[in-house]
Amino acid sequence: MTIKKRLFHRGYTIENSTGLTSDWKTTINGKIVKGMITNIKKSVDWWCDTKAFVPPEKFNTHPQVRQSTVIAKSEQYRGIVLKNDSGKANEWYVMVRGQLVKGDIVSIKKYLDRTLAA
Repeated sequence: MTIKKRLFHRGYTIENSTGLTSDWKTTINGKIVKGMITNIKKSVDWWCDTKAFVPPEKFNTHPQVRQSTVIAKSEQYRGIVLKNDSGKANEWYVMVRGQLVKGDIVSIKKYLDRTLAA
């Protein structure tokens, strides 16, 4: 008899009944998702933060594929944190009033100036 493991993450119950590390599952937005616990948690986080469903397999990383080192950047502007995960000049982003704003940092700052002044 196998003991069913359960954990709770951001209001979701994640279960493992087989003991295999790749056999965790939960239900997100009516869809049953299975995979590694870290990827399941990322799917739950993505759903909770953006209400966009991303399946756990999209978060798979292959250890044999070497990824280049990218230094994530962030900058605070008018009390809001602007982020850039890729290091590319035109890939900055920020959540403003529940809306995702993406682009170069100068354009985002101009947008924030107009939006926050209103």
